[in-house]
Amino acid sequence: MTQQQSPTSFTELPYAGVGRRLAALVYDLLILGGLLVVYGFLAMMVASVFGGLDCRPDELDYSPCVSGPLLQAGMILVVAGYYFWSWRGAGQTIGMRAWRLMVASPEGVQLSWTQCVMRALVAPVSIAVFGAGYFWGWTRTDRASWHDLASDSQVRLLPKPTKK
Repeated sequence: MTQQQSPTSFTELPYAGVGRRLAALVYDLLILGGLLVVYGFLAMMVASVFGGLDCRPDELDYSPCVSGPLLQAGMILVVAGYYFWSWRGAGQTIGMRAWRLMVASPEGVQLSWTQCVMRALVAPVSIAVFGAGYFWGWTRTDRASWHDLASDSQVRLLPKPTKK
C-alpha cells in the first residue's frame, strides 16, 4: 500500500467545494451575529450617554434606539473588519478554519486589501441572487465563485492534521 504525499504548497491543495464553503459561511454568520450583538450593546451604551436616546418601550417603538445611518455604518464596519482581519491575517475565518478552508491569491500569497474589498463587495451579490454566485462553482473545474473571480483569489481545502 503506497502512502500519498501531502501537498507542499497552496497551489497543490484541492479546490474547496460549494458545500464546504456554504457550511463555513453558516459558521461565520453565527460568529457575526455575536459580534453584532456586542456592537449593538456598546453602540446603545454610547448613544444613551452621549445622544440622549428617546426609546419608547411603552409604545413598543425601539426605532430611535436601534436605527440610523451611523449604527448601520458601524455594523458594516464590524462585518467587513471580521472578514478583512481574518483573510489578511490567516487566510481563514473561524468558519473556514472549522471546515479546513483557506483563501489566498492563485500563487498562495495572502490577499491584498484590494482583493479583500472586491470579495467583500461581490460576495453579498453572490448570495443575494439566491446563491447563484456560489453555485457557479459547480460549473467550473476550479470551483471559483463570483467573488473569487472578481478578487482573483482561490479557496483551497487544507489536508487533515496528522495524528501523532
